[in-house]
Amino acid sequence: MRRPIPVVLALAVFAACSGGHRTSDVTPEPPATELELGDPLPGLTAEELAAFARGKELFAKRFKPSEGLGPVYNATSCSSCHSKPVMGGGADLYRNFYVAAIGIAPFQSPLPGLPSQVVPAFGSQATAMFTLEGKRVDLPTDLFGAPVVVGQRNSIPIFGTGLFEFVSNETILGHADPDDADGDGISGRVNNDGAGLGRFGTKAQSNSVEFFTRAPLMNQMGITSNPFLGAAGTISLAPGLAQGSGTPNAATTDNDGVADPEIAPTDLGDLIAFTRFLAPPQPQPFDAAATRGQQRFADIGCVSCHLPELPSSRGVLRAYTDLLIHDMGPGLEEGINFGVPQASATSPTHTGREWRTAPLWGVSKFGPWLHDGRAATLDEAIRQHGGEALVSRDSYVALTEAERADVLAFLARL
Repeated sequence: MRRPIPVVLALAVFAACSGGHRTSDVTPEPPATELELGDPLPGLTAEELAAFARGKELFAKRFKPSEGLGPVYNATSCSSCHSKPVMGGGADLYRNFYVAAIGIAPFQSPLPGLPSQVVPAFGSQATAMFTLEGKRVDLPTDLFGAPVVVGQRNSIPIFGTGLFEFVSNETILGHADPDDADGDGISGRVNNDGAGLGRFGTKAQSNSVEFFTRAPLMNQMGITSNPFLGAAGTISLAPGLAQGSGTPNAATTDNDGVADPEIAPTDLGDLIAFTRFLAPPQPQPFDAAATRGQQRFADIGCVSCHLPELPSSRGVLRAYTDLLIHDMGPGLEEGINFGVPQASATSPTHTGREWRTAPLWGVSKFGPWLHDGRAATLDEAIRQHGGEALVSRDSYVALTEAERADVLAFLARL
């Protein structure tokens, strides 16, 4: 029997880092090793590389009902929704999936018979009160006299995702300003999944790569699993609190006739290793337009949320994110709560109109954009920013055509 690799068995303790940069003078450096999109992180041991390779095979594996697929599902493999432009990336609009909840945030629950707010498009479930037979879902507008709130999600690229585990809680909390104490109109806050401070997902609702892997296995494919490393070494701020995809450290089960867990611990460890060890997209050398665009990006305030750098115990991450959730305005409001957000005197007790600051490394490679893929171009995505980003959005719109082209040239090289 294979044994999980040491790095998966014993994660590094996070370094206590604080501070960060809100300046524009962070120019991407050429990588020490030339990496292609989809390559593993440099410097891995032979054992780690072997686990990465096994995990990549499992990521592409198409599960069958006899192996635990279902009873309801959206996809038969991880790569079904993470393959654009290469394995580990995003997906076209046709791969969007639904999320839905009964009630008004934060007092919401999944639809009957489902383990989470993720709504499967295929399979069968006798207790479900909506159609799941061999087609896309027909969702009701209300159940039991309560409204049904519906949204869509486009797949998130996972390149470099594992590095966010090595950004300390202190660093993330150091950038949070839930009450907008500095009066700049930006009140980013942290989210929590019951196991610890969130880093992953469109609402930063997941704390670890493990849960970021186990939840989609269950919610998207119906593949059950047992906890592997639980909270993965991160600090728990509020143990026991509920989260949309279930309790992070609990086993998942279903009634499809296949014995649980449906993925072996050794295979789960390898699948986690694939995500954890995927290298981030490599920046490209800047030309004059990108250099001008970088400064313009800072001048209009985008770096208030898209921080050029985050310190971590594995070095500086040039991901252009603060890993916080922000109110993005009524145009992007969905109304579905995920996680337990940081308390705020000025924000609601739910995340219905808040979204994690999307990392921008490799952003030009992963369209369509925004949480549901509604933006066909980066220009369109910027123009749909609102809420805490409204001033920056308006400043971008007010630029000349040439200045906006510089900003887009900058983003194309991240």
